[in-house]
Amino acid sequence: MSPNLTKHRQRGSIKAVMEALRRFRRVLLTAHIRPDGDAVGSCVAMARLLKANGWEPTVALSPLGMGPPKFLLDYADCVAPTNVKARDYDCALILDCGGPERLPEPLRDAVAKLPALVIDHHATSKPYGLARWVVPDASSTGELVHRFAARQRWALDLPAAEALWVALVTDTGRFAYSCTHPSTLKAAAALLALGVDSSAINDRLFLYASEGAVLLKRKAYDSLTTWFRGRVALICLTARDFRRAGVAKSEIEDAIDIPRSIPTAQVCLFFYETKDKPGVTRLSVRTRNEPATFNAATIAEHFGGGGHLRAAGCDLHCKPKAAVEAVKAYLATLFADDPAPAAP
Repeated sequence: MSPNLTKHRQRGSIKAVMEALRRFRRVLLTAHIRPDGDAVGSCVAMARLLKANGWEPTVALSPLGMGPPKFLLDYADCVAPTNVKARDYDCALILDCGGPERLPEPLRDAVAKLPALVIDHHATSKPYGLARWVVPDASSTGELVHRFAARQRWALDLPAAEALWVALVTDTGRFAYSCTHPSTLKAAAALLALGVDSSAINDRLFLYASEGAVLLKRKAYDSLTTWFRGRVALICLTARDFRRAGVAKSEIEDAIDIPRSIPTAQVCLFFYETKDKPGVTRLSVRTRNEPATFNAATIAEHFGGGGHLRAAGCDLHCKPKAAVEAVKAYLATLFADDPAPAAP
């Protein structure tokens, strides 16, 4: 574990968030831009928990480009971020979001006018809000929501349990990533005991794909490149690739596993330019457990992003070719004195 994560294992507390939450009733729940399964699942599960215990929660997340986790939006009262007015809420409960600048843009003004409560697990989470509970080495925000509910002795119904299952399996790579802890599996076991159909949900999230998504992954395989004697592996897709395939990035979330399949790669990169934001290149970064030399969050932060020790991301305001060149130049400084890895 990173020394920083050990030092700052918990920032704030459940108690601080709960005490602040008791002062409000109408709660706006939201998460980071381009919400993934953890963001959506955490918001939906928390909304159901709050509603069952006397609050009036509303989830504000955009369904556009959300992909498979979108089905969870049927489980809670949801509105589009563009329809949110601060006067309709007493506070904002922000989940799985490392800072106000990571909120959906249409929500930022409204949230800035509200008392903010924060539950998060990003290592690069910034201090903000009236009360916060941040655990950087937690597997997911979903696991924290599960812990929060257990501390309050709040019962989970089946839809909330399904939402938390989506959160857990998304951020742990189906319990394959190093962020999976004994506490994560205990939470998963508790959700299964409530009747979650893990097989059906996992198939929905990770197996089923459109023909366009499969063809786009083939394009990603064709783009596979390695740098620095195999220590960095990357793939790259352009807005044109997405337009031709007719799919959203959310339909190929596991494409990062293509460079991760290279056993010598200590840093794995996925550059992509989506059809709705041409000229902006999104970069997903993954790093290996061993040797624990490279921090994904540090790489992403260099380009204005953030995330976790092993998984992070950022936006580069240029076309993919220029983004690839910029990142390669930066990584060259990191690998200058690093010996090549031994063959597996």
